Amino acid sequence: MNRIIDNRLFISIGFYILLFIFCLPFYRYLFDVDAIGYIGAAKQYIAGNYQLAVNGYWPPLHSWIILPFIKMGMLPEDAFKYSNALIAIGSLYALHLLLNKIEVTEPLKAAILFTSVIIFLHYTFYQLAADLLLVFLLLLLFNLVHHKRFYSSIYLNMIAGSIGALAFFAKSYAFPFFILYFILLHLFFNPNGAKKFYFIIAGLTVFFIISFPWISLLHWKYGEWMIAHGKNNYGYWDVKFRDLSGPLLVAPPYKGSPAIWEDPWKIERLNFRNAEASTIVLHQIRIILFNIQQWLKSIHDLSVLSAGILFTSFIYYIKEKNRFFLFLLISVFSLSVGYLLFHIETRFIWSLTFLILIAGSLLLSTLLSSIQLTSWQRLTVWLIFFGSFLLEPVNGLKDNLFINRDLYKTAEVVKNQSVQGSFTSNKKQGESILIAYLSNNSYYTLIKPSFTTNELMAEMEQHQIRYYFFYYDSQQEKEGFLKGQIAAKAQQIKELEPGLLVLSFY
Repeated sequence: MNRIIDNRLFISIGFYILLFIFCLPFYRYLFDVDAIGYIGAAKQYIAGNYQLAVNGYWPPLHSWIILPFIKMGMLPEDAFKYSNALIAIGSLYALHLLLNKIEVTEPLKAAILFTSVIIFLHYTFYQLAADLLLVFLLLLLFNLVHHKRFYSSIYLNMIAGSIGALAFFAKSYAFPFFILYFILLHLFFNPNGAKKFYFIIAGLTVFFIISFPWISLLHWKYGEWMIAHGKNNYGYWDVKFRDLSGPLLVAPPYKGSPAIWEDPWKIERLNFRNAEASTIVLHQIRIILFNIQQWLKSIHDLSVLSAGILFTSFIYYIKEKNRFFLFLLISVFSLSVGYLLFHIETRFIWSLTFLILIAGSLLLSTLLSSIQLTSWQRLTVWLIFFGSFLLEPVNGLKDNLFINRDLYKTAEVVKNQSVQGSFTSNKKQGESILIAYLSNNSYYTLIKPSFTTNELMAEMEQHQIRYYFFYYDSQQEKEGFLKGQIAAKAQQIKELEPGLLVLSFY
């Protein structure tokens, strides 16, 4: 047993690699619309089309990482899977280093690391380019700020600024997060009085120096100063104060692109210029309250015990003044607060999983040391605790088995039936975008919730859109559509597969 504990890092990495190789065939069809943006950027870098490669919606770092894989002849979809595996291995190593800086017993360090293997496997196969890269970078940052010389070394703070900039290149939200987080850490933990501001200035200076070239490139392309597509953030409000102006259909950003989602800066999802200030303020309050509920759900997704651990950590810090629990609370606040203004998903706060797992282990160790239990009872308690962090990862891995296999089959049918050209659809935009990518077609996105047949046909003719995909759920819906105006104007109608009609207009 001691040898397993002593070699926990190598065992966990080996276990992860074996599971990754074993699971790879089960996730061969893993694909998502967000990955199209990252893949598109990577392809443009390779082609030397740098203006198209620069993208304000999809951060650049993961696209840069997969470039060597693509140049070696690997499909971009596979490149993301293998790069995710390497990032997960790096994350396991970063977590191992972090555990060695915290007062956790050696058996618990091993248990946390082994449990994290399954968690990282879930992150690997969740999406092609989700938030795993940010998790890795934040684990590096967590390590650095736990260095015994961090609050007395300008050099280490400059490294922190570098990591923060890389985190910004991995996810745009890391820009405001790092600034807030870095300042709070020094305000609460740096004992050097007014001198702490020199460390803050040093770290943030490096952060801004590294970040600014990318921000300048965004300005060069879009003509606005931004850290990301700010306009599209308002889309998360999911409300319209007046009808959207402009076209019904949005074209792909350039010729050969599968869909606008590759670079969706043209989509104005919300226009609130005619709204009263009081309406905007009240609506923002509603969004914040809604996102607090979503944050609680996301915390619950990390573990059913997460909320209890965070509450107990707060009480424990008030009572014991333990620095790690204050660090946990600052991390949770900093990473979460900005998302409450717009939108939050569980993957946005994945990195908190490991801090909560460590905090829970420390709290449970303290609790068990004060009560009498048999060895089997203690083991049962620990299994329940660690198992709570595996419920969502195991369910996620199960739910994603052979995900999108049918979509790949549909794309193959599209190619075999010589459906080649631009198209739009009545619904299922995400699936249609993926089909467009897999079949080398272009998809025109419907952005208005209501329209007339004449408006649709006029814009289809304007854009020379050749096909209309009609998805239906019942025979009655299909028959009703075939009697309508759109079907009457089609030159040819094919039943591509059950539930999908393809109408050709020229």
